[in-house]
Amino acid sequence: MSKWILEGVSKIFDKTIAVNNISLELEENKIYGLIGRNGAGKTTLLKLLANQLEPTRGVIRKGKEALKDNDSLSQEVCLARETINMLGIRNLSVKKIFQIASDVYPYWDNEYCQDLIKLFSLDIGQKHIKLSRGMQTMVGIIIGLASRAPLTLFDEPYVGLDPVARELFYESLLTDYEKNKRTIIISSHLMSELENLFERIIIIDQGSILLNEEMEAVHEKAKVISGDKAYVEKILKDKKVIYRQEIGRLANYTVFDSFTEEELREFKDLNINYSSINLQKLFINLAKGGNFNGEE
Repeated sequence: MSKWILEGVSKIFDKTIAVNNISLELEENKIYGLIGRNGAGKTTLLKLLANQLEPTRGVIRKGKEALKDNDSLSQEVCLARETINMLGIRNLSVKKIFQIASDVYPYWDNEYCQDLIKLFSLDIGQKHIKLSRGMQTMVGIIIGLASRAPLTLFDEPYVGLDPVARELFYESLLTDYEKNKRTIIISSHLMSELENLFERIIIIDQGSILLNEEMEAVHEKAKVISGDKAYVEKILKDKKVIYRQEIGRLANYTVFDSFTEEELREFKDLNINYSSINLQKLFINLAKGGNFNGEE
């Protein structure tokens, strides 16, 4: 098995840079969260990985094998989305769409597909174009799960789903992932429900990667530190400050860094408060700050 690698990948539409010089290695058998605001470049990046778009610059490869013009390698990637852009496909029944998917993806598990159809109470006799938005999302989810593709990509897989359906999806994904390991990327701008699924996160903004870290490191390093600005800035001078908010002499700092026991004791001595923050708050403050040096 080989890693998927992106080397200096950019995608430009007219004068709009959707993906900007991204270099990235995707580890095998890991669930990634691809986090970003609407328009950050998430869908474009997934389409590039699925060989549905060609990079303007850069190379995508698996090991030494380039993805461009490589049909067999493309079959190892499944991009599951709520929308199907080809009108001819959208006018087909869901049953026929699953039959086509079974021919496209070499690792397709038809028995598992049937189990998921029952689980999600999906009417496969309906034309895709006639389904509700939530049911169209469910078709994409079932294709993504049943494809068992070594690289499976879910693009905002909660669109139109009610809380019960979303929970069924999360449970199905984790259960199947434990039995059939593969690399999974879930793109999202909502994190409260998904954070516990992710083993590693990639935060993207304006087409560039702002953060690429293990979730364990995020839980350990992401903190809000507040207190007298003069004291706090002195302590944080060599730390990665993502975002600052000042109120007179006081300031709040979002920091992504490690701290020694001695540093934490110094916080207490100087009456400086610190606390961990969740992924959503880290994402919001990183997007507002936009960097790791505290400049705004």
